[in-house]
Formats: sequence, C-alpha cells, structure tokens
Amino acid sequence: MTASSNITQSSISERIAEQQTKPMRLALLLSKPDVDSVNEHFIAIDTQRVDGFELALLHSVETLSSTRNDMVNIGDRLWIMPGLIAAKHGVHAHAYINGIAVGDNQVEAVTLALAHAKRLHAQPQIVALDGSLDVSANVSTTSSADANAGTHASTHAQTTLTAMVTLVESIASRCIPSKDNSNSQYWFSTLHQSRVAALCYPAAAGVQAMILTQGRALIAAKALINTQRLWLPLCAASLTQLRTKLMDFSTQLNSTADDLSLLKLINTRLVDYQTDAPLALVLMAADRSGLVQEVNAMMSKMSANGDLAQSSNAAIEYKTPAGSCFYSAPLGHHGLSFVYPGVGTVYPNMLSQLGLVFPDLYAELENQGDMQSMLQTEYLYGADNSRAAQMSLSQLAIAGVGASYVLTKLLQQEFAIEPRFALGYSMGEAAMWANLNVWQAPHRMIAATQNSSIFSQDISGELRCVRQQWQLADDETIVWNSFVTRASIDELTPHLADHPRAYIAIIQGDTCVIAGCESSCKALLKQAGKRGIAANRVTAMHTPAALNITTSVSQFYQQPLVENLPHQLQFISAAEADPVALTSHAIAQSIADTFCHQLDFTQLIHKARHHGCRLFVEVGADRQITTLIDKINAQSSDSSPAKVHAKVNAMAVNAKGGDDISSLLKCLGQLITHRVPMSLSPFIRSLNDTINTLSQQAALADGSSLIRNSETSLEGEPH
Repeated sequence: MTASSNITQSSISERIAEQQTKPMRLALLLSKPDVDSVNEHFIAIDTQRVDGFELALLHSVETLSSTRNDMVNIGDRLWIMPGLIAAKHGVHAHAYINGIAVGDNQVEAVTLALAHAKRLHAQPQIVALDGSLDVSANVSTTSSADANAGTHASTHAQTTLTAMVTLVESIASRCIPSKDNSNSQYWFSTLHQSRVAALCYPAAAGVQAMILTQGRALIAAKALINTQRLWLPLCAASLTQLRTKLMDFSTQLNSTADDLSLLKLINTRLVDYQTDAPLALVLMAADRSGLVQEVNAMMSKMSANGDLAQSSNAAIEYKTPAGSCFYSAPLGHHGLSFVYPGVGTVYPNMLSQLGLVFPDLYAELENQGDMQSMLQTEYLYGADNSRAAQMSLSQLAIAGVGASYVLTKLLQQEFAIEPRFALGYSMGEAAMWANLNVWQAPHRMIAATQNSSIFSQDISGELRCVRQQWQLADDETIVWNSFVTRASIDELTPHLADHPRAYIAIIQGDTCVIAGCESSCKALLKQAGKRGIAANRVTAMHTPAALNITTSVSQFYQQPLVENLPHQLQFISAAEADPVALTSHAIAQSIADTFCHQLDFTQLIHKARHHGCRLFVEVGADRQITTLIDKINAQSSDSSPAKVHAKVNAMAVNAKGGDDISSLLKCLGQLITHRVPMSLSPFIRSLNDTINTLSQQAALADGSSLIRNSETSLEGEPH
C-alpha cells in the first residue's frame, strides 16, 4: 500500500510532533534480514505527491510504534525495524533513526531533531537536499494541468529516498557523506561516541530533519585490489623458474575473457604464493591492458639481464612507475628497519583512504584512543586545507606521531610485517617508542604534548630557552626561522663565528638545516654563497639553546613500559653508539639527548647500516626521509668501511600527492621482492569480496536476485 492511503486529518507536522513525545530507536537495514518470525509490511512511495517520501517514512514510524513484531519495507530499498526487535532477533543495524522534527529552517529543524534524539551535544554531518521544488504542490491526481507538478513530485520523492539510502550506506561504511564518491574520506568519530548524521529536505511546513546514528554492521570495505588496481606476486626457487612462471601467467592473462576471470586468475596466484620461496616479483597495474604491458616489460628485462646475472653474479634491480618490481638478490628481512619521520611531514587529508579499505583496523584504533586528536583532524581533514599551515609545533608533532601510529599498526596487524630495527629523524625517535609497543600508554602523550611548556613555550612559541641562551629581556623580540640549504657542514662551519645566533641544527646528506635569528641565518648563507629555503617554522630543537631544557625533556619522556618488551627489536638513536637499552630512563635520556643536540642524520644512517639495517621503510606521512636516505646512501664514499657499503634500499609507505592505497601497494611489493615475510590475507579477502560482487552483478544480469550489501564485520556500538 502507499502511505497516502492512510492520511488522517492531522497534518504531517502534528503527527511528527506526536512522535517526538516518544523515544525513537528504529533500526535501518540496507537488505532484508533473514528473520521469518517478523511480519513485513511493504510501503510504496506515492510518487504523485511531493511529500510522498515523508508520508511513507512517517507511516512506517507510526506502524512500528504501534506494533511489537513488525518490519517495514520501503520500496524494496530500505527495511526498518524497532531497535529492540532487531536486537531480539540478532539483527545488526546499519544505522538507526533516533529523532525527527520539522522547523522553519534547517538550523531549527536539526536542533529540534537532535533534541528528540538526545544528541544535542553532537555535531552531525548534515546532508541537505535542494529546496528548489515547490513542496506545497501535493498532487494526488494526474490531470494534464498537473502533469509537470507530478513529474516534480515523483523526482523529489525518489531523490529523498535515494539520499536516505546513500546516507545509511555512508554511515555503514564509515565514509563522510559526499556528492563525489570517488574522493570520499574516512569519517572519524569522537572518542566513545557514535557517528551522527542529519538528513534535511524541504517539506510543506518548512524543513524536515531526521537524525541517524551508526549501527554495528559495516558494509563491504573498499577494495584493496580491483579491476582499476591490480597487484600480484609470483615466486619461484630460481630465476629460470620465475621466468617460466611469468610466461605461463602471460599466456593465462591473454586468455582471460573478462574482469571476473582476470580477478580469479590473480586470486589463484595469491593463494599459491609461498613465503619461503627464494625469489619473487610483483606485478602492478591500473587495468588489464596496463598489466599486459607490465608483464611484457618484466619479461623483456628478465630475458635481457637474466643470463648476464647468472654468469656474472650481477643483480637485477627493476622497478616500474606503475609499481612492478623485481630484485634478483633480495636483501631479506633480517635488516628490515622502520624509520619514523620528524615534525612537519603531515599534510591535508593524509591517509584519508586507508580507513575505507581497512575499516576494521580503524574501528579498533578508535576504540583504543582518540583518533581525532591523534591525527589533529580539525586541522588536517576538511574543506579548508589552509588550516594545516596554522598548526603549532605540538600539533604537528602529535599528528606526525599519529600518522606513524596508524601506518605501524597497519603493517603489523593487517600484514604481519615485523621490523628488526627502528630509528627516527628528530622527533621521530619519540614516535618509534610510542608506536612499537614499548610505552604502556602512548595515547596519554597526546594531551601531555598539547599541555607541555616544552613545545608551546620553551623551544617554540615564546622560545624561553633561546631567550635564556641569548640573555634577552622579556620585552625583546626574537625573529626565529630555519632554512634548508644545499651545503656541507664544512662549507658552513667557518662562518658560524661571525654569526653567533645562527646554528647548524641538522646535517642530512647533501643538505643542512640552519636555524636561529632569521637575519643572522640569511647573513650566514650570503657569506657562504648559499641559498636557503625557509621552513617558516619556529623550533629551537637541535640548537645550543635546547640544552637548557635537556632535563625537562628527559623527565617528560620517562614513561612506564609494557611488561612484555620487544627485545627482538633494536632501537637505534642518534645520541647513542649502540642500540638503546629498554629501560624507561635510558629511553628518556636518549630522546632528550637527540632533541637537544645537533642532529647528524647522515651519521645515524651510517650507524644503522653498521648495525645491520638494509631495508629502510619510512613509516609516516609523505616520503621526505626516504629521499634523504637515498641521497645519503648514494653519497657514501668508497673509503668507508665495507659493511657500511653493503647494498641497502629505502622505501616509503605513503607519498604526498599520490593515492594512499597505490603507495602502500608499491611499498609492499618491494618488501615482497626482498623476501620480507608478510600475510597476504588482506589481499585475498579483498579480492574475494570483489569477485563476489562481480559474480552477483553477472547473476543479476541473468535475472537472478542481487544481495546489495554484505556485512564484512561488526563494530562495537558507542553512544
């Protein structure tokens, strides 16, 4: 039946007001639940009325509030049950309706609906439909004079239903509602609170608003591998066998008839992958034709260099822009090192796609701590990208460690990748202790960092340690800056005596960072005949002024440690010759010594190589440290110890300006070709989901029914 067949003399506003006197918790489902004992009522939308959707929804609410064991089906697109009945039958909702209201405008309607939902404390994501339709034209006949109005009514009713279904899908996929689904972003929630959304649409009495909150059911995550992002490894015991496998795959690839058969072929290769095989290559492409090109290029490279490599022991090192790669002399996992970047690498909307592909991981991380604070989402996620430039030193530090935390847990928990070494660039040393299961409560460091005078007043802000070092009065101004310059320490040191308020803060390959009084730094660069790129960031870290707060920094980082420490890991500090002992005091002192002294990152990399680091994986936002490590390794002279000159490789998990998932896959591909053990379960799981979706679409084309959404997991339901 249609909702309009049950219209009473009361207006919609009065009927909504009546519902507001009762608590509301209606479970929303994107597919029909398998519950036989519940009575299903089908309600069609009266497309001849502009308020057809509002009437259908209101009739559903009234029906469910007056019965005990019923379920409403709106147009075979949305199923609604009382929350208690859903819980009784073990049905997990994708979302809930918790409040409804009508107001003169959007603000009033949303406020009233939030009050009904008891969510006035929440800041909902608001989806507002276009109000250009004449909502007063409630057409119930189809005369020629009203034909145009009827068309508008039908469009409005269907558009509103579609908007509601889409919003439920967004909630169930933890995706911020957006008109552009191709650029969708993860929807972070406030700590221990559910996600809240408001759907607003024009109604006869003004604006109608509905409050939706998250349920436990998550719909299928975005694909890690699909027809637009192809990735697969091939492994073998020898170079000859690997070439044979590649040729066999090429033959099978050329015989695939469609996307479904291609993905099934890749899935077979993933299942057959052997972690302990001596050699492996990885193929990566954006589509089937690109994959054919990558296979042909790989075969040509292996054919041209294979015989030479076997006869002269020359290693094949091959990497394409698309991400395909192969190393005939893999470096192995014994030298795997996680490298943590310092302050200033974060950027707007960083890692924004990861939560949509790995929603279970993000749900777990949100249950453990406040991800909004950890990633400083107020500044880094949103329409105004300029807010990132307003971040303080403490905010940049927190967000940098937060990005590293997310990526570390991704590598460890999803792909079971475990490093043998860890090191950091500047404040990255604190990140490695926070991220690698050493400190008991790393999340507590967020508030501590925000509230510490170390970051807000001593080495930044007022620069109290600099004021003390220069013996300045409180009313004397400090104009501080830092500059990156392509110069060696030998080229800059002779001029330091002439500019006592300029310092060489960091040595990093073919560049240095000088910091201090802005005019003194500029004068030093001019005298040395060098140019500098201003960082426009106020931090006195790694300068002599920071020595005044060494004790304070050490006390700040003296944190309680977990009971089961990762003794298999070696933590390398810029301040220590040997790996740091796993004691609270030793860790805190090494961090303080690194922060408060000049940083020689070049020497740190040489030291790490001496200890056995061979694969440097940058675990943080962007790939700035990877670039530095590449330059440092390229500059190593032949006169250095042979052990330092053993072959090494640096790579990054993330890259600014690139696709988050593609960057991740390129990094994982390189690790596989270097024979680092990892779990391929995320690939297989994602590929199976994609194959099932394509199979359902094929079945639908043949006239079979289609299951629109599948639950991949259940998430705890905050309030």
